[in-house]
Amino acid sequence: MQKVNDIKQLETKILHLKEELKRKELEAENLKGAFLANISHEIRTPMNAIVGFSSLLRDNDISHEDQQDFLNEIISSAHHLTGLLDDIIEVATLQFAPRKNMKREKIDLVDLLNDLLDEYRYKRDSLYKEGIEMILEIESIPKKVFESNRRILYKILSNLIDNSLKFTSEGSIKIGLLPHDEFLQFYVKDTGIGIPKEKLNLIFTNFSKVWKNEGQVLYDGLGIGLSTAKNLVEILEGDLIVESIEEKGTTVFLKIPYSISTNPDK
Repeated sequence: MQKVNDIKQLETKILHLKEELKRKELEAENLKGAFLANISHEIRTPMNAIVGFSSLLRDNDISHEDQQDFLNEIISSAHHLTGLLDDIIEVATLQFAPRKNMKREKIDLVDLLNDLLDEYRYKRDSLYKEGIEMILEIESIPKKVFESNRRILYKILSNLIDNSLKFTSEGSIKIGLLPHDEFLQFYVKDTGIGIPKEKLNLIFTNFSKVWKNEGQVLYDGLGIGLSTAKNLVEILEGDLIVESIEEKGTTVFLKIPYSISTNPDK
Protein backbone atom coordinates (compact mmCIF):
# COMPACT_ATOMS: atom_id res chain seq x y z
CA MET A 1 0.00 0.00 0.00
CA GLN A 2 2.86 2.36 0.85
CA LYS A 3 4.41 1.77 -2.55
CA VAL A 4 1.11 2.64 -4.24
CA ASN A 5 0.95 5.91 -2.30
CA ASP A 6 4.57 6.69 -3.17
CA ILE A 7 3.84 6.09 -6.86
CA LYS A 8 0.79 8.35 -6.73
CA GLN A 9 2.78 11.09 -5.01
CA LEU A 10 5.49 10.78 -7.63
CA GLU A 11 2.90 10.96 -10.43
CA THR A 12 1.43 14.08 -8.82
CA LYS A 13 4.87 15.72 -8.61
CA ILE A 14 5.58 14.86 -12.25
CA LEU A 15 2.22 16.34 -13.27
CA HIS A 16 2.98 19.55 -11.36
CA LEU A 17 6.44 19.75 -12.97
CA LYS A 18 4.91 19.36 -16.42
CA GLU A 19 2.37 22.09 -15.70
CA GLU A 20 5.14 24.39 -14.42
CA LEU A 21 7.22 23.69 -17.52
CA LYS A 22 4.28 24.53 -19.78
CA ARG A 23 3.68 27.73 -17.83
CA LYS A 24 7.30 28.78 -18.21
CA GLU A 25 7.28 27.93 -21.92
CA LEU A 26 4.16 30.05 -22.39
CA GLU A 27 5.73 32.89 -20.39
CA ALA A 28 8.87 32.71 -22.54
CA GLU A 29 6.77 32.83 -25.70
CA ASN A 30 4.85 35.83 -24.41
CA LEU A 31 8.09 37.62 -23.50
CA LYS A 32 9.53 36.89 -26.93
CA GLY A 33 6.39 38.23 -28.58
CA ALA A 34 6.46 41.38 -26.44
CA PHE A 35 10.15 41.90 -27.22
CA LEU A 36 9.66 41.53 -30.99
CA ALA A 37 6.63 43.83 -30.98
CA ASN A 38 8.41 46.49 -28.91
CA ILE A 39 11.67 46.37 -30.79
CA SER A 40 9.95 46.51 -34.18
CA HIS A 41 8.11 49.69 -33.22
CA GLU A 42 10.90 51.35 -31.26
CA ILE A 43 13.59 50.87 -33.93
CA ARG A 44 11.33 51.74 -36.84
CA THR A 45 10.30 55.09 -35.34
CA PRO A 46 13.78 56.71 -35.06
CA MET A 47 14.89 55.11 -38.34
CA ASN A 48 11.92 56.65 -40.18
CA ALA A 49 12.78 60.03 -38.66
CA ILE A 50 16.45 59.76 -39.71
CA VAL A 51 15.58 58.74 -43.26
CA GLY A 52 12.76 61.27 -43.58
CA PHE A 53 14.61 64.34 -42.28
CA SER A 54 17.78 63.36 -44.17
CA SER A 55 15.78 63.34 -47.39
CA LEU A 56 14.33 66.78 -46.59
CA LEU A 57 17.86 68.16 -46.17
CA ARG A 58 18.49 67.49 -49.89
CA ASP A 59 16.07 70.29 -50.73
CA ASN A 60 18.19 73.34 -51.60
CA ASP A 61 15.30 75.72 -50.93
CA ILE A 62 14.86 75.02 -47.21
CA SER A 63 15.80 77.77 -44.78
CA HIS A 64 18.78 77.62 -42.45
CA GLU A 65 16.39 77.47 -39.48
CA ASP A 66 14.61 74.45 -40.95
CA GLN A 67 17.96 72.80 -41.64
CA GLN A 68 18.91 73.12 -37.99
CA ASP A 69 15.55 71.74 -36.89
CA PHE A 70 15.92 68.75 -39.22
CA LEU A 71 19.48 68.12 -38.03
CA ASN A 72 18.36 68.23 -34.41
CA GLU A 73 15.65 65.68 -35.17
CA ILE A 74 18.19 63.42 -36.89
CA ILE A 75 20.65 63.71 -33.99
CA SER A 76 17.89 63.08 -31.44
CA SER A 77 16.67 60.00 -33.33
CA ALA A 78 20.22 58.69 -33.73
CA HIS A 79 20.84 59.00 -29.98
CA HIS A 80 17.54 57.29 -29.28
CA LEU A 81 18.42 54.44 -31.66
CA THR A 82 21.87 54.08 -30.10
CA GLY A 83 20.29 53.84 -26.66
CA LEU A 84 17.94 51.09 -27.85
CA LEU A 85 20.81 49.10 -29.33
CA ASP A 86 22.83 49.52 -26.13
CA ASP A 87 19.91 48.12 -24.13
CA ILE A 88 19.51 45.15 -26.47
CA ILE A 89 23.23 44.37 -26.32
CA GLU A 90 23.19 44.69 -22.53
CA VAL A 91 20.28 42.24 -22.22
CA ALA A 92 22.02 39.75 -24.51
CA THR A 93 25.29 40.15 -22.63
CA LEU A 94 23.61 39.44 -19.31
CA GLN A 95 22.56 36.03 -20.59
CA PHE A 96 26.14 34.95 -21.24
CA ALA A 97 28.40 37.18 -19.12
CA PRO A 98 30.68 35.15 -16.83
CA ARG A 99 30.06 36.90 -13.52
CA LYS A 100 33.01 35.28 -11.78
CA ASN A 101 35.38 36.98 -14.24
CA MET A 102 33.95 40.45 -13.67
CA LYS A 103 36.68 43.06 -13.61
CA ARG A 104 37.11 44.95 -10.34
CA GLU A 105 38.83 48.30 -10.08
CA LYS A 106 39.19 51.24 -7.71
CA ILE A 107 36.58 53.86 -8.54
CA ASP A 108 36.78 57.60 -7.98
CA LEU A 109 33.16 58.22 -6.99
CA VAL A 110 33.22 61.98 -7.51
CA ASP A 111 34.69 61.50 -10.97
CA LEU A 112 32.04 58.88 -11.80
CA LEU A 113 29.14 61.07 -10.71
CA ASN A 114 30.53 64.17 -12.44
CA ASP A 115 30.89 62.18 -15.69
CA LEU A 116 27.25 61.14 -15.37
CA LEU A 117 26.11 64.67 -14.68
CA ASP A 118 28.06 66.08 -17.64
CA GLU A 119 26.57 63.47 -19.97
CA TYR A 120 23.01 64.04 -18.85
CA ARG A 121 23.24 67.81 -18.77
CA TYR A 122 24.11 67.53 -22.45
CA LYS A 123 21.29 65.06 -23.07
CA ARG A 124 18.84 67.26 -21.18
CA ASP A 125 19.74 70.31 -23.27
CA SER A 126 19.84 68.52 -26.64
CA LEU A 127 17.30 65.72 -26.30
CA TYR A 128 15.05 66.31 -23.33
CA LYS A 129 13.29 69.20 -21.63
CA GLU A 130 15.36 72.25 -20.84
CA GLY A 131 13.24 72.99 -17.77
CA ILE A 132 14.60 70.02 -15.82
CA GLU A 133 17.38 70.85 -13.38
CA MET A 134 20.10 68.22 -12.95
CA ILE A 135 21.53 68.33 -9.41
CA LEU A 136 24.46 66.44 -7.90
CA GLU A 137 24.25 65.85 -4.13
CA ILE A 138 27.13 64.34 -2.14
CA GLU A 139 26.98 64.55 1.66
CA SER A 140 30.54 63.31 2.12
CA ILE A 141 33.19 61.22 0.40
CA PRO A 142 33.64 57.76 1.97
CA LYS A 143 37.05 57.15 3.50
CA LYS A 144 37.02 53.50 2.46
CA VAL A 145 38.44 52.50 -0.91
CA PHE A 146 35.58 51.50 -3.18
CA GLU A 147 36.20 48.72 -5.68
CA SER A 148 33.64 47.52 -8.18
CA ASN A 149 33.09 47.42 -11.95
CA ARG A 150 32.92 51.01 -13.19
CA ARG A 151 31.23 50.20 -16.50
CA ILE A 152 28.44 48.22 -14.85
CA LEU A 153 27.92 50.79 -12.10
CA TYR A 154 27.83 53.61 -14.67
CA LYS A 155 25.29 51.66 -16.76
CA ILE A 156 23.02 51.08 -13.74
CA LEU A 157 22.98 54.75 -12.82
CA SER A 158 22.49 55.72 -16.48
CA ASN A 159 19.42 53.50 -16.72
CA LEU A 160 17.98 55.00 -13.55
CA ILE A 161 18.56 58.56 -14.81
CA ASP A 162 17.13 57.68 -18.24
CA ASN A 163 14.01 56.41 -16.54
CA SER A 164 13.67 59.59 -14.48
CA LEU A 165 14.10 61.77 -17.56
CA LYS A 166 11.45 59.80 -19.41
CA PHE A 167 8.82 60.38 -16.74
CA THR A 168 9.75 63.90 -15.60
CA SER A 169 8.53 66.91 -17.58
CA GLU A 170 9.51 69.64 -15.11
CA GLY A 171 11.27 70.14 -11.82
CA SER A 172 14.51 68.35 -11.03
CA ILE A 173 16.45 65.11 -11.06
CA LYS A 174 18.89 64.68 -8.18
CA ILE A 175 21.77 62.21 -8.29
CA GLY A 176 23.39 61.63 -4.92
CA LEU A 177 25.57 59.51 -2.69
CA LEU A 178 25.09 58.51 0.95
CA PRO A 179 28.02 56.51 2.39
CA HIS A 180 27.39 53.98 5.15
CA ASP A 181 29.70 51.70 7.12
CA GLU A 182 28.99 48.57 5.06
CA PHE A 183 27.77 49.90 1.74
CA LEU A 184 27.42 52.90 -0.54
CA GLN A 185 23.94 54.18 -1.24
CA PHE A 186 23.45 56.05 -4.48
CA TYR A 187 20.09 57.56 -5.29
CA VAL A 188 18.26 59.09 -8.24
CA LYS A 189 15.34 61.28 -7.20
CA ASP A 190 12.91 62.92 -9.63
CA THR A 191 9.80 65.09 -9.54
CA GLY A 192 8.04 63.05 -12.21
CA ILE A 193 4.69 61.31 -12.48
CA GLY A 194 5.46 58.71 -9.81
CA ILE A 195 4.39 55.08 -9.73
CA PRO A 196 1.05 53.75 -8.45
CA LYS A 197 1.43 51.36 -5.51
CA GLU A 198 -0.13 48.51 -7.46
CA LYS A 199 2.52 48.90 -10.20
CA LEU A 200 5.61 48.95 -7.98
CA ASN A 201 6.03 45.17 -8.15
CA LEU A 202 6.03 45.25 -11.96
CA ILE A 203 8.62 47.92 -12.72
CA PHE A 204 11.56 45.49 -12.79
CA THR A 205 9.81 43.11 -15.20
CA ASN A 206 11.13 42.89 -18.76
CA PHE A 207 9.05 44.84 -21.31
CA SER A 208 6.91 46.45 -18.62
CA LYS A 209 5.71 49.82 -19.94
CA VAL A 210 3.60 52.72 -18.73
CA TRP A 211 0.14 53.00 -20.27
CA LYS A 212 -2.01 56.11 -20.34
CA ASN A 213 -5.21 54.31 -21.28
CA GLU A 214 -5.92 50.72 -22.15
CA GLY A 215 -4.28 49.97 -25.49
CA GLN A 216 -2.50 53.33 -25.69
CA VAL A 217 1.21 53.57 -24.85
CA LEU A 218 2.16 56.80 -23.13
CA TYR A 219 5.97 56.47 -23.07
CA ASP A 220 8.34 54.92 -25.57
CA GLY A 221 11.21 52.52 -24.99
CA LEU A 222 11.59 48.76 -24.86
CA GLY A 223 10.56 48.49 -21.23
CA ILE A 224 13.85 46.85 -20.24
CA GLY A 225 15.77 49.73 -18.65
CA LEU A 226 14.88 49.01 -15.02
CA SER A 227 14.93 45.22 -15.41
CA THR A 228 18.41 45.48 -16.93
CA ALA A 229 19.50 47.72 -14.05
CA LYS A 230 18.15 45.17 -11.58
CA ASN A 231 20.10 42.34 -13.23
CA LEU A 232 23.29 44.40 -13.26
CA VAL A 233 22.83 45.29 -9.58
CA GLU A 234 22.65 41.58 -8.75
CA ILE A 235 26.01 41.09 -10.48
CA LEU A 236 27.47 43.69 -8.10
CA GLU A 237 25.73 41.93 -5.18
CA GLY A 238 23.77 45.08 -4.47
CA ASP A 239 20.11 46.02 -4.19
CA LEU A 240 17.60 48.47 -5.65
CA ILE A 241 14.90 50.03 -3.49
CA VAL A 242 12.11 52.16 -4.95
CA GLU A 243 10.04 54.77 -3.13
CA SER A 244 7.38 56.62 -5.08
CA ILE A 245 4.32 58.81 -4.64
CA GLU A 246 2.00 59.14 -7.61
CA GLU A 247 2.11 62.64 -9.15
CA LYS A 248 4.90 63.58 -6.69
CA GLY A 249 7.98 61.74 -7.90
CA THR A 250 10.15 58.68 -7.47
CA THR A 251 13.40 57.92 -5.67
CA VAL A 252 15.46 54.83 -6.51
CA PHE A 253 18.17 53.85 -4.03
CA LEU A 254 21.10 51.76 -5.20
CA LYS A 255 23.02 49.94 -2.47
CA ILE A 256 26.45 48.54 -3.36
CA PRO A 257 28.75 46.86 -0.79
CA TYR A 258 32.29 48.16 -0.40
CA SER A 259 33.74 44.73 -1.00
CA ILE A 260 32.17 42.44 -3.56
CA SER A 261 32.77 38.76 -4.22
CA THR A 262 33.87 37.62 -7.66
CA ASN A 263 32.50 34.15 -6.88
CA PRO A 264 28.87 33.97 -8.10
CA ASP A 265 28.14 31.06 -5.73
CA LYS A 266 28.89 33.09 -2.59
